[in-house]
Amino acid sequence: MLLIEADGKALLAEHGIAVPVGVLGAGTTAVPPGNAPWVVKAQVPVGGRGKAGGIVRCGTRVEATTAVRRVLGSRVKGHRVDLCLIEQAVSGEEHYLAVMVDAASYGLRVLYSAHGGIDIEQSASARSRICMPNADAVCDALAALGGSAPVIAVGQALAGMLLRHELALAEINPLFVAGDACIAGDAKLVVDLAALERQPTIAAMIAARPAVYADANRKLVEGFDYVGLDPGGEIGLVTTGAGLSMMLIDELAARGMKPLNFCDIRTGQMRGSPARLMRVLEWITSHPSLRVVLVNIFAGITDLAEFASLLADALEQSPTLKAPVVARLVGRNAAEAQRILAQRQPRMFVTEDLEAALRACA
Repeated sequence: MLLIEADGKALLAEHGIAVPVGVLGAGTTAVPPGNAPWVVKAQVPVGGRGKAGGIVRCGTRVEATTAVRRVLGSRVKGHRVDLCLIEQAVSGEEHYLAVMVDAASYGLRVLYSAHGGIDIEQSASARSRICMPNADAVCDALAALGGSAPVIAVGQALAGMLLRHELALAEINPLFVAGDACIAGDAKLVVDLAALERQPTIAAMIAARPAVYADANRKLVEGFDYVGLDPGGEIGLVTTGAGLSMMLIDELAARGMKPLNFCDIRTGQMRGSPARLMRVLEWITSHPSLRVVLVNIFAGITDLAEFASLLADALEQSPTLKAPVVARLVGRNAAEAQRILAQRQPRMFVTEDLEAALRACA
C-alpha cells in the first residue's frame, strides 16, 4: 500500500532526510508556509498525481488558495481529495533515487538517475544495481551508479528506513540536489500491510487517516482483506483466497464486466458468526452502481454447509442489499450447501460451475 506523500515525508524526516517546509490542510484556510512560490499537492495514496491535475505550482497566495479550493473535493485517479499538502517550492538539480526489495535475489535493488522527472522509472537514464540488504551495500551500489557523496548519504538513510519499517519501496522523485544539500521533493513509500503488527509507527499513521487509508484500516480493524477497485463497479465480490480472487477479477474484466472490489474473506476465521460477511455486504451495498453480488468460495477445510448457513444469516440481516446474489460454491459439503441455500434463499442462483456463475452475472 502506498502512503500519502505527507506521511511518507514524515518518515523521511524521521530518518534524517531533508524535506521542504510544508503544511497539511483539510480546508481552504490553510496558510502557505514561508515565501512564494509554493506547490499545492493532492494527498491521495496513488502515483501519477501530476498528470491527473493533482499538483499545482503557485506564485502567489491567491493562486495557492485558489488551487487548494479547486483540488479539495476533486477526484484524482478515483480517489477523493480531502487533504492538501502546501509546500515551499525548492530548486536544484532533479535526481531520481529509489531502493526496493528484490525478492528474486533476496536483496535490494537500487535505482538512480541524475535526471528526475515523470516516467523516469521507465527511461534509459535510470540504472539499477542489486545488492545485499544492508545500508552499506546500498552506498556501494550508489557509488557504482555514479551517485555523489550527498546522494549516497540520502541513499544510506533511505535504505535504513526501508529495512527498519519493512517497506517494499522507498522512492524520491525528484531528489533536489544543490551543492552538498539534498531535499526530497516527493516521497513514494510502499508499505507491507502484513508487517503492520511489527510496525506501530506506520500502523498509527494508517489508523489516524481512516478516510485516506480505508482499505488498510479495514484490514487493521477486521482482520481480512477488502480492497475497493472501482467506485463505479457493478459486481460486488465475496470471495476467499487471494490468488483465486484475483483470477476471478481477471475473468470478469476479460468479459467486459466491472468488479467493484477484491476480497479475501478468510472463511476459516468466521468462528461461526456471520459478522464478517455482513461487513463485506455493508461495504458493497454502499455503492449505488452495484448490480449483482458474486460469492465465490473454493473450500478445502471450510465446511460449505456451515458457510451457507452463515451466508443466509448475513443476507437476512442485510436489509440494504437489493441486488441479486450469485453463489459459486465448490468443495467440501457443496451439495448440502446448495440444499441449505435453496431452502433459505430460494431466489439465489447457486452453482459449482464458474462459467455458469459468470453468465448469471452478465
